[in-house]
Amino acid sequence: MEAIIEYEEVLNVLSGRVVDRIKRPFYKAFARERVAISSEQYTILACLVKQNMVTQQTLCGMTKKDKPNITRLLDRLEHKSLVQRIADTNDKRKKRICITEQGVLVYEKVNRIVNDMMIHATKNIDEGQMVVFQDVLRHLVNNLAVVV
Repeated sequence: MEAIIEYEEVLNVLSGRVVDRIKRPFYKAFARERVAISSEQYTILACLVKQNMVTQQTLCGMTKKDKPNITRLLDRLEHKSLVQRIADTNDKRKKRICITEQGVLVYEKVNRIVNDMMIHATKNIDEGQMVVFQDVLRHLVNNLAVVV
């Protein structure tokens, strides 16, 4: 089946306008609440809340980001005292990434903002539509993954 997609919509996706339109209200909410982290930094904190004391390589896998990006994000989070790198007990060359108490507090604050924003964003969308939307996104990502 050939996809019928409007040229303008393809441009919106490829130019990043779709992501920008979705992220902008979140960043405005972060600023209003005086939260000084990016969505990428929030993702790292969320991963560490889910599974703490992981290696940088594990974070790469969890976030689907490469090592230089994770290093940059961790440097910034560490500078803000939200995470710390701890030497692995078995291999001193490896570092385990640990979320700090302050990191947990920031995560919880941002998570409340994100949850409130998602409730607002999905208020006129029924559960069935969300299931279809998520399924379509999953298929798009999987289909494009085999092209690369």
